Parts: sequence; structure tokens; C-alpha cells
Amino acid sequence: MPAPLSRRVMLLTSAGLALGGCATATAPLASSSLLAATPATLPGSHVMDLRDPASGHTWRVWLQRPEGPAPAGGYPVFYTLDGNASFALAAQLARNRASRPPVLRPDGVLVVSIGHPVDSVIDQPSRARDYTPAAPGQAPGAAQGGADVLLDFIERILRPQLAQALPLDPRRQTLFGHSFGGLMVLHTLFTRPAMFTRYAAASPSIWWNQAQVLDTCARFEAAHATAPRPFRAQLQLRAGGLENAADAATAERAAIQSERRTLARTEQLAQRLQVLQWPELAVEFTRLPGLDHGAVMAPALIDALALSQNPA
Repeated sequence: MPAPLSRRVMLLTSAGLALGGCATATAPLASSSLLAATPATLPGSHVMDLRDPASGHTWRVWLQRPEGPAPAGGYPVFYTLDGNASFALAAQLARNRASRPPVLRPDGVLVVSIGHPVDSVIDQPSRARDYTPAAPGQAPGAAQGGADVLLDFIERILRPQLAQALPLDPRRQTLFGHSFGGLMVLHTLFTRPAMFTRYAAASPSIWWNQAQVLDTCARFEAAHATAPRPFRAQLQLRAGGLENAADAATAERAAIQSERRTLARTEQLAQRLQVLQWPELAVEFTRLPGLDHGAVMAPALIDALALSQNPA
């Protein structure tokens, strides 16, 4: 039986996850009445930098607790990568959904966003380090290949602390990522398919390292070719209708998109996995018309949040 609410909050605080108070905006920029006003906050949200003793890396973790008691099976958990960019949007969308009339309201979701200890929206070197898998036979490097290091941190440190503090639904654990984050989502599914139950990859960087993740997919297919399969997972794939060379606004972008082929590769991966017809793996792909690579993140996050709150 879950600990009483006050004790669960105390446990979360002692674990180091709720010490930051509400996440705040930057300091006032000028002395005008508006810019000197109280900084904005997201109610129920917290932020803290957590150091991983195994790797020595520090990640910034944002958390928003849902209001009200947990569902009978525990809270669904929505993990987002690139937390510097994704947390505020994910948290506010979750609050919006929680304000719907009771008959339309989904179960409250615990939003957990993982990012980097910087004030910028994107820390490109760190995300390249953390969201790309190591090349076969190579150890993680300082610049790339650290996906499993971050997954170990989530699995061994972050998730147990959350589970100690709050009742969580093991059947509704969702991982969302965009671009390099989407690549990591696919790597996680193909190497640790039981770690989460729902995976959402938006415009995943399948192209990375000569499409290495497709080789990982092949090993995943071979390893689980016959039942029983020790996982049940849903994969939600999204890509923008403008993520191809023909729709690029400039010649430079056309060259990049011709090389990466994000839209085509994402759709082909969905078809490849759907052909398997495994009862344990449900795969759904949607092309988002009129959107380029960067614009895909927001609508894909909306879809992924809905996926995370669907009934088990």
C-alpha cells in the first residue's frame, strides 16, 4: 500500500527530487512595472540537478506532480528528454488536460523531464553525448555514445527514487524524445524493450552513424523472433511532411534532408515493425503535414502525452 501522502512527499524530498520549489522564470530584465513583477512559476513543479555517481554526469530533472489522489494502479509517468525545451510545454499541457470536465478528464500524469544543467534551451554537445548509442564494440565517449549511461541513471537512480515517493503505474511508463531524443527512444525500445511500456519518437535521427539504429532494430527482431516476448510496448512515431529534400527552403537544407531522409526512414521503420505483427508491439506512424523538423516537436509531444494517459 502506498505511503501516506505527507510521508511520500517527505521521501521525495529526502531523495533530492523536490528541493527546488517551483520552477521559475529568469530574473527581471528591466525596472518597468511588468518586467519587475514576480517571476512566473508552474504550480506543482520542481527542479533539481542530480549527479550520477557512476558516470560523474549531472542531469537537470524537472518534475510536476498531478493534483488529486493517484489512480488505483498508480500515476502514469511521462518522461521527456531535452527537458530544458520540453518540460514547460509538457507540464502545462498536463495541467490543461487535468482541468477538463471530470467525464473527459484522463488520469493525472507525473511529468518527469530530463535535461542539462544550463539555462539555454538546448545544450547540443551534452545531448549528442547522452542521446546517441555507442558504436558496436566501443565504449561511450565524451562527445557521443552515452545513451546507455543515461538509461542506467534513469533505471537505477531516478526511477527508484520516484517509486519510493509516489505510487506509479508500471503499465503506463512513457518515454518521449525528439530528433536525437527520438533516436534514443528507438535505441531504448530495441535494447531494453521492457524498461518502458510506451515509446514516442518524434523525427528520430535514424540517420545517425550510418543508420546504426536500424542494425540495432535487426538484432531486436532476431532476439525476439519467437514468442513468448518479455515485454508489451506501444511505439508512436511522428515525422514532418516537410522533412524531405523536395520541400527544403534552401539548397543547404535540401542537402541535409537528402542525406538524413528523416520522413522516409521513419515511415519505413514503422512499416517494417508493423509487418512483424507481434501482439506485444503496437506501432503507429503519423506524418504531420506542413511541418519541418523543428516544428514537429510540439504536436508530437501533445500526442505522446495523450498516449501516456491512455488506460492501461
